Amino acid sequence: MHTRLALVAAVLLVGLGGIAAPFAAPAAAQSGPAVGFGDGQTTVAQGDVATIDLQLRNTDQATLRIRSSDQQYRATLRVRDGDDDGTVRVRVNTFRGADGDAADRFTAEGDADAARLLSESSATDATVFDTGRYNLIVSTAETSVASVLTLTAPDAGSSDASVVGPDADEEGAPASDEATAATDEAAASDASAPSVSAARGDRVRTRFVVGGLGGVVESPAPARNLVYPTDSTPGAQTTHAVQTTPEDSLSMRSVTVDYGVDGGTPPASVHQFSRSDIEAIGVDETGDGFVDRSVGIAIQNIRTSTDGRVTLTFDRPIAVSENHTFRLAYAMENPDTTGAEDVAVTLRGERETHNERGTVLYGPAGQGTLGYGVDLRPTTADGDVPIAPLAAVETSYDHAGGGLVATVDTGAFETGEYAMTLAVGEAAPEPVPRMTLRQPFAVVEPSVEFTDRSVGDDPRLTVTADTNLAPGSSVIIRVEAEEPNGGISQVLNCVATVDSAGGVSCAFDLQNPASDFDIEVTAQRNDTVIGGPVEYN
Repeated sequence: MHTRLALVAAVLLVGLGGIAAPFAAPAAAQSGPAVGFGDGQTTVAQGDVATIDLQLRNTDQATLRIRSSDQQYRATLRVRDGDDDGTVRVRVNTFRGADGDAADRFTAEGDADAARLLSESSATDATVFDTGRYNLIVSTAETSVASVLTLTAPDAGSSDASVVGPDADEEGAPASDEATAATDEAAASDASAPSVSAARGDRVRTRFVVGGLGGVVESPAPARNLVYPTDSTPGAQTTHAVQTTPEDSLSMRSVTVDYGVDGGTPPASVHQFSRSDIEAIGVDETGDGFVDRSVGIAIQNIRTSTDGRVTLTFDRPIAVSENHTFRLAYAMENPDTTGAEDVAVTLRGERETHNERGTVLYGPAGQGTLGYGVDLRPTTADGDVPIAPLAAVETSYDHAGGGLVATVDTGAFETGEYAMTLAVGEAAPEPVPRMTLRQPFAVVEPSVEFTDRSVGDDPRLTVTADTNLAPGSSVIIRVEAEEPNGGISQVLNCVATVDSAGGVSCAFDLQNPASDFDIEVTAQRNDTVIGGPVEYN
C-alpha cells in the first residue's frame, strides 16, 4: 500500500455557513486579519515531515493547533511571518525519536519566519505519530480556519540509480536511459543486478523508495560525528572511527582522543587501549573515507589514562594537509550510557596544533550511519567499507516522492565496481519496513572522442566529440592553432555542456581559414586532460 500523509485541506470558513475559502476574515472589516491554508492537499508518510503552508493577511502572527481525532495528541504552536510575505511554511516532524527537544520537531522554513511550540501532550510514548486524522486550526483573535492532516503507514521496496553532473541539483536528470538502473527488494542481494557507470567526477544518485525515514534524516548523521561507533549499543564491543580535518597543514607528532571532556562518560576500558586495538590509522587524501596513506608503522608510543584520554606519538613527522582528513579506527567498548557525549581530538605538530571538539553518540539515536537503525554506506566489489562511510556521500530526503536520496561524488573514488546499500534495522521507527536494498554502480575514467576532424577554407572551426560524461556536465575544449610559417598563433577555449546523448560541440573563429593552420585540440575537466591532444588538418 502506498503510504501518504494527506493534508486534506478542506479549508472551512469558520462561522460563515461553512463555505470553503482560502482565507477567513471579519465580515465587517475586509482589511482585518485573515488566515488560511495555502495547499489543498499534502502527501507524506508516517514518520516523514509534513509541511503545512499557512497564509497570513494583514497580520504577521497566528496560532496553529494540531489535534488528533481521538484527542490523544494535542499541540499548539505560535507562528510568525518575519519577512512579511504573507506565508509561513511550518514543518512538522512526525518522527518523535527518543531524545532531543520536542520543540525542534516544529520549525519554519526560511530564516526570517518562526514556529514556536507552546504546548504538547500525548497519551502515547510511541516514536512516531499514530496513523489517522489530525485536525488543523490556524487562527488569530478575530478569525480561524480548519483543515485536516491524515497520516498513513509507510511502505517501501525498491531503488534506482542515475548519473548526474557535478553541478546538478537534487532534480538533476540522469545521463541517459542506459545510465539509469532499478532494483527491487527481491533483487537486493543479487550481485548481478543492473548497475550504472559514471565517469570519475560525475555523481551517482541513488534513490531508495522507503517512506517514513524523512524524520530520521532531519537529524545530523551519527557517521559524520567526530567519533562514530559502528555499533552504538551501550556496553557493546565495537569499532570507534575518528575523523578530523585540520584548517592548516601540519606535521603531526602525536594525536590525542579525549573522551573525558567536561566530565563526560568515557569507555571503561579506554585505559587498556593498545597497539593491537588499532584497525586503521592514516591520512585520507581523496575524501573517499578510506586511509590512503597509512602511518601505523610510525607509532612510537601509546599513553592512556583512566580519565578517558588516549595519546599516540610518532617517531617521525606525519604530514596532514589542510584538505586531507586524519582517520583512526580502533576496537573499543562503549560506555554504559545513552545519548551524546562530548569528545575532543588533538593533532599536535612540530609548530602547529589542531584541536576539534565534537560528540560521540550512543544508544538508538546513534545506531547506523544515519541514526535510529538506518544504515547507508558504499562498499567496494570486495565488500570493503570506508572507515567514514558517508565521507563522499550527500544525503537528502524526497518528501514528495517518499524516498531517501544518496549522491556519491565519484571523483573521490578509484575506478572499479561499488554498491550503495541501505539497511533498515530494528532500531528504526516501528512503522518502517525492515529491509536491505543494494544498488551497484561502476566508476570509470572520463573519456572524450573527437568525431569530426576535418577542416575547411572557412575561419569557423567546429569541434564535436562524444563523451561518457553525464548530461549537464561541463568540459573545456581547447584549440591551439599555429601557422606553419611561424606567423599567426592562437589559443582558444570553449566551455561546452554535455547534451543528453553525451555529445559536446564548440565553434571557434580563427583569424584566417582553418586550413591555413596546424591545429591541436584537447578536452579538459578540472584541469585534467581527458581527451586528446589530437591534430586537425
